[in-house]
Amino acid sequence: MLRRVCFWLAGMSLTACAAATPLPRSTFAGAGRDVITAGEILASRVTDAYQAVAQLRPEFLRRRGATAMLSFTPPPVVVYLDDLPYGGAESLRSIPLDRVRLIRYVEPGDAELRWGGMHRGGVILVTTMR
Repeated sequence: MLRRVCFWLAGMSLTACAAATPLPRSTFAGAGRDVITAGEILASRVTDAYQAVAQLRPEFLRRRGATAMLSFTPPPVVVYLDDLPYGGAESLRSIPLDRVRLIRYVEPGDAELRWGGMHRGGVILVTTMR
């Protein structure tokens, strides 16, 4: 009986410690290769969101989903600003950097599930500090 109580207490202690351990910074907001944070933008010394993407994650602008066999033009990426359609990749140039919290690339399949419609080139989602 004492052995069971000791195992139970040890298990509860480990659970409490695991719950109280803070997550590493890289796990916040899904940070990774598909995310550009405000800190990265600030450190890069660029003047607009397009330059930030082109310099820090150029693959956001080059990634493309599946195309039709007869289509030679890759589908364009669509820019969303705070979950609202904003324009094509060039529209990133008009977004003030001082308001940008993060820029995330959303794969074509995930973009179509989230926003519907045709997002075969994926979505660049810009989230601002409101």
